[in-house]
Amino acid sequence: MNLIEITNSFPDELSAIKHFERLRWGKKPKCAYCGSENIGVRNADHRFNCKNCNKTFSVTTNTLLHDTRLPLKTWLISFAIVTDAKKGVSAKQLERNIGVHYETAWAMGHKIRSLMAIENKEIELSGILEMDETYVGGKPRKFNDGTTSDVRKAYKIPQLDERIHDLKEAGMKLKRGRGNPAKSDINPKRGRGTSKIPVVGIVSRNGDVIAEVMKKTTYTDLKKLVNKYVDKNDSVMITDEYTGYNRFSEIIEHISIDHQKLYSYKGVNTNSIESFWAIVKRGIIGQYHQVSLKYLPNYVSEFVFKYNNRNQDDMFETLVKNSMKTVSTN
Repeated sequence: MNLIEITNSFPDELSAIKHFERLRWGKKPKCAYCGSENIGVRNADHRFNCKNCNKTFSVTTNTLLHDTRLPLKTWLISFAIVTDAKKGVSAKQLERNIGVHYETAWAMGHKIRSLMAIENKEIELSGILEMDETYVGGKPRKFNDGTTSDVRKAYKIPQLDERIHDLKEAGMKLKRGRGNPAKSDINPKRGRGTSKIPVVGIVSRNGDVIAEVMKKTTYTDLKKLVNKYVDKNDSVMITDEYTGYNRFSEIIEHISIDHQKLYSYKGVNTNSIESFWAIVKRGIIGQYHQVSLKYLPNYVSEFVFKYNNRNQDDMFETLVKNSMKTVSTN
């Protein structure tokens, strides 16, 4: 649903509330605490009073939107904005779009990603599968002055130092801008040789994908991911020749391709999962810029959800339905 459709379908807050109520309860509201249908009329604040347990409740009570202070129409608009953006929406952009504080937009973004992750847990893959890893993190720069590493001490540029000194004497102060400077390294490495965070994924050709952040990429760790998401009896797994995949033939029909020699041979390739990684990288670099290890799984869940629903228009409605899932009150 796009923004114009939302504006037309939900002209005010009450219409938005009633949409959530239909998805949670159907035609008649029920008490969010005891389940009774013996409830009073809607109050001025859109809450109901249960005549059975004498408690007041709203449509968000005991749901994944419990205690939200934002209008539900704002949530609907946010769902539309986020699901429409293939490579993600930054908290700053969401802040501008819906007129909330940055901290609120940031929290909303992660709440929406948690709603997306619900559907990702039900994925089962089969058929022709491709498995690969990518590595997320800043690229080390040679002799970056923004580090405390001893590398910088061994590298001097006398002419540049002299010029900087002259400018300082003239009253010009050269200061590094705000932000997190890249770490230094003599010979920056890429891929599996880095200290970046590994994300492992499996994709079914012309189908769904799953991806998870992993601390290690040993055979044991990769095997757990396959066992969790793959129907091994009806699948063929294609990988590169990374050693972590060497024993895959013990658990699944396995074909590997040597990327040192070629990337595709008569349909044997990992192009589909590489295409998914391209979306992830462009989203993180172009939209979010910097993602911590703590929240990286949330962003990965977002890209998985959008990829798996790329040919459908129900992402918006899925988020609304998931937001109405009840949670335990214990």
